[in-house]
Amino acid sequence: MLLTVEPIGSIRKSANKTEILIYSEFEQVVTNIVQKFGDNPERGQKLLVVHKSKEGVNQLKVTEATLLERKGNVLTVSKIDASEGPVIDISTQIPS
Repeated sequence: MLLTVEPIGSIRKSANKTEILIYSEFEQVVTNIVQKFGDNPERGQKLLVVHKSKEGVNQLKVTEATLLERKGNVLTVSKIDASEGPVIDISTQIPS
């Protein structure tokens, strides 16, 4: 099966953190995350990030990340094993 998905943002990596820029047309994603966290998102919240996999051109990977900071539509999360590139989805992780 072949599915075509549109990215909602992109990953930018640095030495010890990862920034996820959510495109302005997908502002509702950030709004939904903030509603679950409250007005001041708590440092340490767990997120699931669906992004392009390093291994294959047409593969996706789901990675757990820890929220460090949010400024507007830029989420700063703990360093994740991901290549710079498209983000397909972000959601809060349901505690087990």
